[in-house]
Amino acid sequence: MIVVLTGILNLTSCVVADMDSTNHTSVPWIQVFQKVDSTGQTNSHERKEALYSCGVDRHENLDDKNWGLNTVYNNQTIEEMMDRKDRVISCMKSKGYQVYGFEQCGPLKAPSGLCPN
Repeated sequence: MIVVLTGILNLTSCVVADMDSTNHTSVPWIQVFQKVDSTGQTNSHERKEALYSCGVDRHENLDDKNWGLNTVYNNQTIEEMMDRKDRVISCMKSKGYQVYGFEQCGPLKAPSGLCPN
Protein backbone atom coordinates (compact mmCIF):
# COMPACT_ATOMS: atom_id res chain seq x y z
CA MET A 1 0.00 0.00 0.00
CA ILE A 2 2.84 2.41 0.86
CA VAL A 3 4.53 1.66 -2.46
CA VAL A 4 1.33 2.49 -4.34
CA LEU A 5 0.83 5.77 -2.45
CA THR A 6 4.46 6.73 -2.99
CA GLY A 7 4.11 6.05 -6.70
CA ILE A 8 0.97 8.17 -6.94
CA LEU A 9 2.60 11.04 -5.04
CA ASN A 10 5.65 10.89 -7.28
CA LEU A 11 3.48 11.01 -10.40
CA THR A 12 1.40 13.93 -9.22
CA SER A 13 4.43 15.92 -8.15
CA CYS A 14 5.95 15.58 -11.63
CA VAL A 15 2.99 17.14 -13.39
CA VAL A 16 3.08 20.90 -13.09
CA ALA A 17 0.53 22.60 -15.28
CA ASP A 18 1.08 26.09 -16.62
CA MET A 19 -2.25 27.58 -15.66
CA ASP A 20 -1.67 30.94 -17.39
CA SER A 21 -3.06 30.35 -20.88
CA THR A 22 -1.64 33.68 -22.08
CA ASN A 23 1.84 32.14 -21.85
CA HIS A 24 0.86 30.11 -24.91
CA THR A 25 -0.79 32.87 -26.96
CA SER A 26 0.92 32.98 -30.33
CA VAL A 27 1.61 35.93 -32.55
CA PRO A 28 -1.10 36.67 -35.12
CA TRP A 29 -0.87 34.55 -38.28
CA ILE A 30 0.15 37.48 -40.48
CA GLN A 31 3.33 37.99 -38.46
CA VAL A 32 4.77 34.57 -39.36
CA PHE A 33 5.36 35.94 -42.88
CA GLN A 34 8.57 37.98 -42.83
CA LYS A 35 10.44 39.34 -45.84
CA VAL A 36 13.76 37.48 -46.02
CA ASP A 37 15.91 40.61 -46.44
CA SER A 38 14.09 42.57 -43.73
CA THR A 39 12.96 40.09 -41.07
CA GLY A 40 11.50 42.02 -38.18
CA GLN A 41 11.02 45.11 -40.33
CA THR A 42 8.68 43.67 -42.96
CA ASN A 43 6.47 46.26 -44.64
CA SER A 44 3.00 45.27 -43.41
CA HIS A 45 1.15 46.88 -46.35
CA GLU A 46 3.30 45.03 -48.92
CA ARG A 47 2.85 41.78 -46.97
CA LYS A 48 -0.95 42.15 -47.03
CA GLU A 49 -0.90 42.81 -50.77
CA ALA A 50 1.33 39.76 -51.28
CA LEU A 51 -1.09 37.60 -49.27
CA TYR A 52 -4.04 38.87 -51.28
CA SER A 53 -2.20 38.20 -54.56
CA CYS A 54 -1.39 34.70 -53.27
CA GLY A 55 -5.07 33.84 -52.97
CA VAL A 56 -6.27 35.23 -49.64
CA ASP A 57 -9.73 36.72 -50.11
CA ARG A 58 -9.59 40.55 -50.11
CA HIS A 59 -12.57 40.55 -47.75
CA GLU A 60 -10.43 38.92 -45.07
CA ASN A 61 -9.26 41.31 -42.35
CA LEU A 62 -5.62 40.35 -42.01
CA ASP A 63 -5.27 42.64 -38.97
CA ASP A 64 -7.84 40.58 -37.06
CA LYS A 65 -5.98 38.49 -34.47
CA ASN A 66 -8.37 35.62 -35.26
CA TRP A 67 -7.50 35.55 -38.98
CA GLY A 68 -5.51 32.54 -40.08
CA LEU A 69 -4.93 30.07 -42.84
CA ASN A 70 -6.40 27.21 -40.80
CA THR A 71 -9.98 28.41 -41.25
CA VAL A 72 -12.26 25.90 -42.93
CA TYR A 73 -14.86 27.82 -44.93
CA ASN A 74 -18.46 26.71 -45.57
CA ASN A 75 -18.69 23.80 -48.01
CA GLN A 76 -14.94 23.20 -47.73
CA THR A 77 -13.20 20.06 -46.57
CA ILE A 78 -10.17 20.00 -44.32
CA GLU A 79 -8.15 18.72 -47.28
CA GLU A 80 -9.23 21.73 -49.35
CA MET A 81 -8.26 24.07 -46.51
CA MET A 82 -4.85 22.39 -46.27
CA ASP A 83 -4.35 22.70 -50.05
CA ARG A 84 -5.28 26.40 -49.92
CA LYS A 85 -2.91 26.97 -46.98
CA ASP A 86 -0.07 25.16 -48.78
CA ARG A 87 -0.65 27.21 -51.96
CA VAL A 88 -0.58 30.51 -50.05
CA ILE A 89 2.57 29.56 -48.13
CA SER A 90 4.31 28.39 -51.32
CA CYS A 91 3.31 31.59 -53.11
CA MET A 92 4.57 33.76 -50.24
CA LYS A 93 7.91 31.94 -50.29
CA SER A 94 8.16 32.56 -54.04
CA LYS A 95 7.66 36.28 -53.32
CA GLY A 96 10.66 36.33 -50.98
CA TYR A 97 9.00 35.72 -47.64
CA GLN A 98 10.27 33.45 -44.89
CA VAL A 99 7.40 31.61 -43.24
CA TYR A 100 8.25 31.06 -39.60
CA GLY A 101 6.47 28.59 -37.38
CA PHE A 102 4.69 29.88 -34.31
CA GLU A 103 7.29 28.18 -32.13
CA GLN A 104 10.04 30.13 -33.93
CA CYS A 105 8.22 33.43 -33.33
CA GLY A 106 7.65 32.58 -29.69
CA PRO A 107 4.63 33.36 -27.57
CA LEU A 108 3.47 36.95 -27.19
CA LYS A 109 4.80 37.04 -23.63
CA ALA A 110 8.28 35.93 -24.71
CA PRO A 111 8.76 36.74 -28.41
CA SER A 112 11.90 35.57 -30.21
CA GLY A 113 12.21 38.82 -32.17
CA LEU A 114 11.74 37.14 -35.56
CA CYS A 115 8.09 38.13 -35.99
CA PRO A 116 7.55 41.51 -34.31
CA ASN A 117 5.29 43.06 -36.92
